Amino acid sequence: MRVRRDATNNRDKLVKAAEQVFAEHGPDATLDDIATAAGVGPATLYRRFANKEALVREVLAGFFQRLIDVAGVAEQAPADEGVELFLRTVGVELAEKSGLSAPVWGDLAPRALVDELRRRATGLLTRAQQAGAVRADLTPDDITIAVWALRGVIQSERIDPAHRGRHRWERHLDTIMRGFRPPAAAAGSPRGS
Repeated sequence: MRVRRDATNNRDKLVKAAEQVFAEHGPDATLDDIATAAGVGPATLYRRFANKEALVREVLAGFFQRLIDVAGVAEQAPADEGVELFLRTVGVELAEKSGLSAPVWGDLAPRALVDELRRRATGLLTRAQQAGAVRADLTPDDITIAVWALRGVIQSERIDPAHRGRHRWERHLDTIMRGFRPPAAAAGSPRGS
């Protein structure tokens, strides 16, 4: 069974290397870059993944599963903290793996996992609304737009070396959360000020 164990190990190494290389280089990463990072030859990569799209799909499945896990943790938090905990942790994931959130890969995202993530985010929003922690007029689209906004800020930090490592997305999330809160709660001072 050594062959099977080696094959599984190689597959795991390839997926982990692909995640790191895609996170750093985004869609510009090559399969040769990934094989090199995994310490295997291109033939080994192609035995496991027919093409770049297949490997991207595998990596994105893991990425979205982590975001679903994040939503699961946020579901255990108090209702008035769940949405912010979810968005803040998604922000960390996006910042660490910014190349994985490249808009050009949207069609490769695993639809079932994306739908599950949306369902859980909607549940967090509904719970927060019932607790009076966020405005009643917010919709699930507002959560999606908040994630897109964070992704945009993170991408701009990635593109502009002057802003790398500044974590402006955290400040932007604070602004988003103030906008999500009911009027009386939103009047408070910004976090971290």
